[in-house]
Amino acid sequence: MSSIVIDFEVLPEEGPSDPTAAQVCEDLKRQLQDRNSDLRRGEFGRFAENASLSVDGNVVARASESPAEVPSAGEVVYPSSGTFEPTFTSQDHQLQPIQGAAPLDPTGWENLSNSELLQSIAQRERQIVRTAIGGLGTDVPPSTRGVAADVDALESRCAHLSQRLEVAEQDLRNEKEAGRANKLRVEQLELKLKDREQLLGHAKEMWMKENVRASKLADTLTAVEDKLADQEKRLADVSARYAEAQQEVRQLQHLLGTGLGPEGGIAFAGDGFDRGARNGHSKVDDSMMVGSAGGDSSMHSPQRTLGATRVPQTENDTNTERFRRLCLMDDAVLYEDELLQIGVKAEYSGLEGQVAVFYGNKGNAALQSFVAQYLVREEHALKVVASPLNQHLEADQQIVQRLQVTMLEPFGEPPWLRLQFLLPDASPRRIQLKFPIILPKFMVGRQLSQQDFFRYWRQQHFVLNEVTCVVHLAERLRGPMVNIARSIAFGGAFRLHHGVDSNADNFVLVSSLADGQIDLQGKDTDALSLMRVEVGSGRFAGKARVVVRSSSHVVAKALCDCLVTQLAEPQAFVPHSCSIPAR
Repeated sequence: MSSIVIDFEVLPEEGPSDPTAAQVCEDLKRQLQDRNSDLRRGEFGRFAENASLSVDGNVVARASESPAEVPSAGEVVYPSSGTFEPTFTSQDHQLQPIQGAAPLDPTGWENLSNSELLQSIAQRERQIVRTAIGGLGTDVPPSTRGVAADVDALESRCAHLSQRLEVAEQDLRNEKEAGRANKLRVEQLELKLKDREQLLGHAKEMWMKENVRASKLADTLTAVEDKLADQEKRLADVSARYAEAQQEVRQLQHLLGTGLGPEGGIAFAGDGFDRGARNGHSKVDDSMMVGSAGGDSSMHSPQRTLGATRVPQTENDTNTERFRRLCLMDDAVLYEDELLQIGVKAEYSGLEGQVAVFYGNKGNAALQSFVAQYLVREEHALKVVASPLNQHLEADQQIVQRLQVTMLEPFGEPPWLRLQFLLPDASPRRIQLKFPIILPKFMVGRQLSQQDFFRYWRQQHFVLNEVTCVVHLAERLRGPMVNIARSIAFGGAFRLHHGVDSNADNFVLVSSLADGQIDLQGKDTDALSLMRVEVGSGRFAGKARVVVRSSSHVVAKALCDCLVTQLAEPQAFVPHSCSIPAR
């Protein structure tokens, strides 16, 4: 009886989900012994009725026996890994692999390239030719059995590979077509890029031309602005000359005794006041020092004049604002109401000063028992000597009183002026107000280097006498910083230093007593005062911090009060005016 031998090989599993060799053999054993399994059905079922399964020569199972009836030829051990070759044997035919031929591996062929597959097919064909030359007679060797099946498999594989080769060639042709389309697209893009480059070059050329044109326009604008600045400067000069001419006209009208001034006001012959009836404000002229009652009308020229710059008055000036203005200048109105006007003109030299006080009667009746007293709290520090004053002040008349002022040592408070007189109805009246004799009048600005300033600033006796105050800036100072600089310089009494403080919004000032000697080696600094004004910004906008350091606490306190007076908003000030009961 012929038999069929199927010799197969179980390869190792490739992943954790693949069955092991033992599991494959157990599955074949179960199907071989089960008459209803897929293996026992169909055409192959009649060959499997008498088949047996063996591993390494040991029979594992027979189709005609149950699992308990399989003869034991020793314990069969299935390898857990690697490869092993179970043998499936039937009694009808026997098929064995070709001697010397490589086992078929369809799975491996699928992973080969076209050239490798063609080489494998050629090798198989050569094997078939060699086998055919050997002759296939009636006595065909067992090694040549199954060649026809291999040839059929190879032909099917060859047809499959030919189809794959045609598909690959079609893909290649498609890729070539796509490449040509991409090349054409690249050429079109290159043409567009060249056009864009030409447009960019044209735009760049136009931009260069416009840039040159803009430069010319900027130069022209700069020239026009320079001309405009020159015109404004010339206009300012003309305005200043016009103001000086008006001042000269008023002085000539005063000297000639004309009744009406250029503004329609009433001018007093021989006095220093020009009261305007239309604008309601008064102004002290330079001619106030010209002959009037009360002694010599001439004053000697000082070595230093603080009030070199006039500050214009406004229509709604208060007496507090007038006092503040006279702290910066030496020639202005100190007090004015519907009855009386007081003007001051002063000159200071060193620690001495000469002051002329003008009293003008604006009423229509004479003022009797006119008495002026100067009250000085620190008599040991400030000496004020007043000349006699005429106690009878006629209507529309002005009298002048001379004061000789001498500072003996630093003082903190200005003197007070107390006026007492009888009104036309014989009722008494008294006026009391601060007189603008302050410590900065007897001081001059000093220049210090940055190193010297900080060396003095850190000295112990300067730190111990520090005076600090925080104020709300006046409305008139909440603008350009130059307004603050003018207000705290006191006409040159304080020297403003730039570059000492890194913050441009802060002001650093240095001053000393007029006759004080400063040793730059730091041995004698009794006359030196250092000041710093910090202007707030952000959430501190509208505020300022004043810091004054000096070797004398009196000097530091006095200078801090003077700076606060200039920076703070002036309060409504009403001079002490009361009626004294008749005695």
